[in-house]
Amino acid sequence: MTVLLPETVVDPIVMYDSHAALRLAVVERSYVSRLGPEWDRPGNYVLLDPVDADGKWGCYVGMAAPGGIRTRLMSHLKSKDHWRRALLIQRDTTHSFNSAQVAWLEGRLYDLLNAAENAQLSNGVRPSDETLPAFDRATLEACVLPVSRVLRLLGHNPATADDSGISTSETGRTRTSRFHGITVSHLIATGLVSGGTTLTSTNGAWPASATILDGGGIGFNGTEYPTPSAAASAAKDGGAVNGWDFWAVEEESGKTTLATLRGRYPAVHTT
Repeated sequence: MTVLLPETVVDPIVMYDSHAALRLAVVERSYVSRLGPEWDRPGNYVLLDPVDADGKWGCYVGMAAPGGIRTRLMSHLKSKDHWRRALLIQRDTTHSFNSAQVAWLEGRLYDLLNAAENAQLSNGVRPSDETLPAFDRATLEACVLPVSRVLRLLGHNPATADDSGISTSETGRTRTSRFHGITVSHLIATGLVSGGTTLTSTNGAWPASATILDGGGIGFNGTEYPTPSAAASAAKDGGAVNGWDFWAVEEESGKTTLATLRGRYPAVHTT
């Protein structure tokens, strides 16, 4: 990723990811009006609130189509008073994202942040557009990793809780996430997954496949593992890894991580 740092704080930080053909920018709320005309094109954005003392942070995922991102952000200066900065996401090619593409990506970014341990989404409902062809979804899925990396760089880590649901913040305080106690067995019981479902790795450096077993374990390379992280660690030849982020299932909308499905569990469970 190439990062262009401006000479002053009033101009956006612009980043280019050649692999995903993305142009991204970070702009402070006070200086949205300084965005150039190149942002008068369709795309997506994430509004970011300040991080609180417990490491929690509010966010809002949006899209701009057929109008441009700049116009959409200007409207949010009046309609939403909580955000401090915004991450802008745009296709860095001759042809911009179309309406269906930004709508699908909006839903995918919603899933990413809804599953994040410390993020608190203010979107009322999950946005989506399931009319997008499969080949388009595969291309857009490549946009998620660079967005995740930039969020982490900004101090808004979209990581999910591990198998235990216990994490330690940067301040050293241990806390229990909202996913504490949720297992693959819970997902099976509520119909979010089923025994026999194939899992694939989301890590291009470690391609692998596994199977969800009826009892809630994960079958990998002929061995049953009790948790997604244990199976993911085996797939990576050892070392700690969050299996909820590592493994994904294929849905109509594309790959969906176990972390995303776990994020849906409370809503299903309470109905």
